[in-house]
Amino acid sequence: MEEKKETTKWEYKELGEGKDSEGSLKLKFLEDVELEFEVILGRSKCTIKDILRLSPGAIIELDRSTGEALDLYMNGEKFAKCEVLVMDEKFGVRITEIVPIEEE
Repeated sequence: MEEKKETTKWEYKELGEGKDSEGSLKLKFLEDVELEFEVILGRSKCTIKDILRLSPGAIIELDRSTGEALDLYMNGEKFAKCEVLVMDEKFGVRITEIVPIEEE
């Protein structure tokens, strides 16, 4: 005998036209959503033989030049180009260009 599954009907509140009285989008409900950012300094390829030779003090050359913009990713998607800053004793980045969203 097949067991009947109970379903729940979801009710959604209307969001209105999505704009406040000044014409700005109503995004207040999204303000506490956390996103992860990461900056890719550069990439390199090497053989397993080279990896086995690595030791403290070894230098790995990356594919980026000094002064070249770095890639900033948001939740794994390329979001912007940026440059590195040093603020007090921590690194930071300054966004120099927002990367357009690719159309699929």
